[in-house]
Amino acid sequence: MPPESVSLLESDTKSYGYRRLLSEQYSCINKPENRKKILEKAEKIYLIVTGNGKSRMAQFYRNLSCNFKVLEEKCLHYKNEEVLK
Repeated sequence: MPPESVSLLESDTKSYGYRRLLSEQYSCINKPENRKKILEKAEKIYLIVTGNGKSRMAQFYRNLSCNFKVLEEKCLHYKNEEVLK
């Protein structure tokens, strides 16, 4: 992911409840055991969505997901253009 495509969330302008929710989510995601599970599940979904499966589950996840292959292609194109600048 290109660094310039990321921006920080200005949490000081958000409500206390929202800041607390973000903090709890961040803490949960960054526990090693949770991080591992999240990455494993993300990989599994990616393979289902980008695969050729015809099952109802595959179609369900494709309907919910972005077209990862197009996004990857566009990201490579963007990175190549940035290198040429």
